[in-house]
Amino acid sequence: MPANRKDLESLPGVGRKTANVILNTLFNEPVIAVDTHLFRLANRINIAPAKTPLAVEKRLTKLIPNEFLSDAHHLLILHGRYVCKSIAPQCGGCVIENLCEYKKKVL
Repeated sequence: MPANRKDLESLPGVGRKTANVILNTLFNEPVIAVDTHLFRLANRINIAPAKTPLAVEKRLTKLIPNEFLSDAHHLLILHGRYVCKSIAPQCGGCVIENLCEYKKKVL
């Protein structure tokens, strides 16, 4: 298994997101993979608003210190998947509700 993005992305079916997941999870590299949940979350709560997943990734990488990126990767994805859901966000049970800038909060 290659341990760098360039070689990983040269494998069939491996794009930037998958390469970042591998680098983060297997090699503990300070990278963040932006999936649909994280992309929505970053824009919805205004933590790293951008028009593309790559732009969100770059903003989050600058915002989050390297020592927290491995955990932030998983925590943000899970938050977007299970709490800040696409259709029915669980704002009332959200631990960052007081920091969130989502304009359509449902408490």
